[in-house]
Amino acid sequence: MTDSQRVDEYAAVDPFEAPMLDTPTLDAAEELSDVATDHTVWSCVGNLTAVRSIRARVREFLEKTAYPAALVDDTELAASELATNALLHSRSGQVGGIMTLFIRTERDRVRVAVADQGEKSGARDSASDEPRSENGDYGRGKLIIESCSSRCGEYWTDHTHVAWFEIDIVQE
Repeated sequence: MTDSQRVDEYAAVDPFEAPMLDTPTLDAAEELSDVATDHTVWSCVGNLTAVRSIRARVREFLEKTAYPAALVDDTELAASELATNALLHSRSGQVGGIMTLFIRTERDRVRVAVADQGEKSGARDSASDEPRSENGDYGRGKLIIESCSSRCGEYWTDHTHVAWFEIDIVQE
């Protein structure tokens, strides 16, 4: 059986079950509509068009809201970095790989996560065995995510890696 036929073995864990920082508690006087959330989950094949597809999904989902354009742009950029990292560094970027995008919006934050199929199997790439120079075109993805988001992180299970970020929505 090939890896692509065993995709169900690598089912993504729900990144929304991960602990969230600064989660507001519901006051008895607040109505549920004040803290309502909206979310979407979407899986795609881990190939060269996946990042473009994920960017489009994020933008399409968030443009249905009244969020500022800058927040939509930052979310789209950071999500594309998560997807790129999943393609480059996990089984999701190999033949038969998949990754899953999760987006959740709340009144005070947007949370995005990308679940991939965990560490690449097999031999390491010869390019990754070479020492990296300071001026290489890699290694900036996490810096971009950190600069676009309020907080970010990642966690692993036996067969899944989930990277996530949150962006606080500034009320004006």
